[in-house]
Amino acid sequence: MDYKEFLPPRALRKFDAICLHDEYLHQNKELQQQLLDCMVDMMNEAREEWTELHATTLDAVIKTHHKEKAHKGAVVRDKKYAEFRENFTKIQQEKYEFALQNGSKLTANSFVDWFLANKTDIQIPYVEQNQKNKLRQLAQQNNREFKKLLLG
Repeated sequence: MDYKEFLPPRALRKFDAICLHDEYLHQNKELQQQLLDCMVDMMNEAREEWTELHATTLDAVIKTHHKEKAHKGAVVRDKKYAEFRENFTKIQQEKYEFALQNGSKLTANSFVDWFLANKTDIQIPYVEQNQKNKLRQLAQQNNREFKKLLLG
């Protein structure tokens, strides 16, 4: 076995120096062989641990990067929809208060249906296939906030 492939040159030089200066070790080739085999095993185990640690660290860095990128994308998308949400909320609050004054209840579904039928001049930023669902979610959230304001 060529130990130069497995052990760093500096470690081999240290081992040679130990063998030259220790009389018993210098004469006992079998013990030298056992020590070299042990050193190779330790290096291989250390390399496996380093490789595993490197892979784990790299995975963690990549995962963190993806999370950060997704968060930044969410912030950009949120800004895109912010103005629409504000206008939608104002209109819904007006309709909600009007319904309360008349003694009726404004559900999220009924408001979304009314909004889609009557507010054709407002640009809705959601994908057309998902508009009604997104508007309903927003209206439900707004209704919860309106109720909190009334109760609190």
